[in-house]
Amino acid sequence: MTGAVLLAVLAASTSLNGVVEPWTWLLPVLGTLVPVLLAMALTRTLRLNGVLTALVGLLALIGALTAQFLRRQSILNIIPGPGTPLELQRLLAQAEETVVSQVAPVLPGAGILLIMCAALGLIAIIVDIFSTTMRMPAASGLGLFTILITPAVVKSNGVGMAAFLATALAFLLLLSTAQRRENRLASCGARVSSGFAARSAIIGSAALAVTVILPMIVPGFNSGAFPQGARLNVWGNSTGLNPAVTLGNDLRNPTGFGRIAYSTNSDAPLYLRAVTLEDFSGRRWEPDQRLEDRQDGVAEIGAEDGTPETAPAGTTVFTRITTQSYSSPWLLSPYAPVEITNLSGNWAWDPANLSILATDGGSTARQQYLVQSRAAELTREGLGAIGPSDDDTVSEVFTDLPEDTPDIVRATTEEVTSEFVNPYDKAMAIQNYLRGTDFTYSVDAPVDGGYDGSGMDVMARFLESKSGYCVHYAGTMAVMARAAGIPSRMAIGYTPGSPTGNITEGPNGTELREFVVDSRNAHSWPELYFEGVGWVQFEPTPSRGVVPTYAQQAFAPVGPRADDTDALNPGELPGANGQTDTATQPSDADDSTQSVGPQNNAGPGVVLLIVAGIAVLTLCPLLLRTARTKARRRSVVVGIDGASHGAATTAWAETTEIAGDYGYPMVPTDTPRTFAQRLARDAPLRGEPATSLSRLRTAYEYEEYSNHGPESKTGRSAGAQPPATIARPMTVPRWEDVHAVTRALRRGSPWSTRLKARLFPQSLLNRFRHASPADKSMA
Repeated sequence: MTGAVLLAVLAASTSLNGVVEPWTWLLPVLGTLVPVLLAMALTRTLRLNGVLTALVGLLALIGALTAQFLRRQSILNIIPGPGTPLELQRLLAQAEETVVSQVAPVLPGAGILLIMCAALGLIAIIVDIFSTTMRMPAASGLGLFTILITPAVVKSNGVGMAAFLATALAFLLLLSTAQRRENRLASCGARVSSGFAARSAIIGSAALAVTVILPMIVPGFNSGAFPQGARLNVWGNSTGLNPAVTLGNDLRNPTGFGRIAYSTNSDAPLYLRAVTLEDFSGRRWEPDQRLEDRQDGVAEIGAEDGTPETAPAGTTVFTRITTQSYSSPWLLSPYAPVEITNLSGNWAWDPANLSILATDGGSTARQQYLVQSRAAELTREGLGAIGPSDDDTVSEVFTDLPEDTPDIVRATTEEVTSEFVNPYDKAMAIQNYLRGTDFTYSVDAPVDGGYDGSGMDVMARFLESKSGYCVHYAGTMAVMARAAGIPSRMAIGYTPGSPTGNITEGPNGTELREFVVDSRNAHSWPELYFEGVGWVQFEPTPSRGVVPTYAQQAFAPVGPRADDTDALNPGELPGANGQTDTATQPSDADDSTQSVGPQNNAGPGVVLLIVAGIAVLTLCPLLLRTARTKARRRSVVVGIDGASHGAATTAWAETTEIAGDYGYPMVPTDTPRTFAQRLARDAPLRGEPATSLSRLRTAYEYEEYSNHGPESKTGRSAGAQPPATIARPMTVPRWEDVHAVTRALRRGSPWSTRLKARLFPQSLLNRFRHASPADKSMA
């Protein structure tokens, strides 16, 4: 029975893989459970009272925990000594910090392992007492179920089928062993029949089958494994952004949680920042609380360390934040805050990074506060004129790289930045490298590849696989920046989110526009230090966030290259204005097919001339439609590369017209969203085509209806450059999306519709009635 109890508790403990790092708990747990259960078994062999058996188990548990975690403060390694209370308090505080600052799977610190071993030891005592002393083995299953509760709530995928089956089988073994014991006692030790084992196996198999199949039938059990189901959170959704950089679970959550509303008068897209990470050593990167260095009170926040007195003043931004169910000890605010009012609790700010932390155990839950911050007005030319910073300008924590930095990180940095001198040129080279076509955004690839999370080894795997999410892009750029000699850190917070259309009144009658974010907007980004300016945000993650205006242009170095000996004038470098001449020139080969018809008129007979004329007239709509499609394609591709306004509008115009050609026209009362929904339903579009349509629609809505400033509309004069306030759309349109929708419509239509759409496109006739907004902008 003792062996069966040990196996049952260990089987249930396998569900803790994913709550902490897999199998790091096994040896400490074995070192706790084995002495406890052996001591209780030995007590029973001495025919002692059941109460004494439980007491011996508790004493053995204390001795085992002392031997493993409190040995220096112990007497004879197993008896708690005078220094035990202080050390125990330190370990519990360490465990609390782990719970607050990490997300699953957490690192196996001494504090968290102490709590795990103590809890599992107590559960093992309870299971052993119920199954052996009290001879109620079925009731002991409640103890095993208790172990499963934590992973069911914490882990994104629930307990997991493997852990659940292992626990169930071990529980059946416990019941079988107990039944055998009861039969032997009833027969006074004589040999008994083993028929009960077969019956137990049949009943157990039927119960397992029901528990596995039931979630597939009962509504609501649509994610996770039994007994989790749809991951019902019994404590509600009061969960905040965890500053340890394992945001993948939040980003992989399709529903989102932790909704936050904020209103701001900022003209530029606003990031909400919680904390920054500077220490890049260790297996996982965590924030340094620096409690001894923090300044109490946030009614007046001073300048950040390293910010020069002559730094640009910037503009004042007011932001009112309503946290609702969002709960975190780190306060969200735009960078850089100078004053926070209407905030409950005790808070302190860090001069090293301006992060704000609750010092009284409080949190951000259900707070509404007003932040006054300063937004620096940065330009590409101004940053490009800044040289390398001095070594003592900022703390070493922002420049240090651990000795075990992978070779691929240093080699890649050298390859990408070796030809540049100024920090800005190096930073832009790194950002453009990570945003290049070789890299893809994915929240699943790191899980499949086993490099989810943060750490130097994770960054190395990311550079090899070239696929990941914001943590990998931001962390890799921060590390590469340090390798290139630029101080760096990684910020954790939220992207600008979605506008609600509501307007509220701020200080002095200021109009504040409202936005909302949730866990799906959780994000990380690098901040690099430039002497004379301070910390500057970059955005290396493709398809996420908003690229700052000073980093949007197609990259050309502002300063001299490493091999320039005569200081070339940056203004004479090709593409310095963020555009290239050759990219906008149409290829002669693209239009070669358009001249075939008219030049085949050299036949001697009138019949041939008539046939040729009819052919030309018949193919004319096809040729005109093809030419317009090619022109739009070039406009979209060049627009994306040059970060110019109009690419999403052009892609959406092509999509809606193609849909009309195949019998799904847009009606005057349609909004982009209703049209996309009807097209996806009637076409029908599934899988990748539906995703492409949604991406095109989202990009169009952002481009047309977001507040980019008065000059962002299509009426801007020809040749004018986009204003500096325009930010790249959060959802980037791609011509491949237009092609995917077109291919799906063609595949789902009969041949007669295909022929009509190609030779007599309805959209061509509509063009002569009224030009589309995209065509006007192209003109």
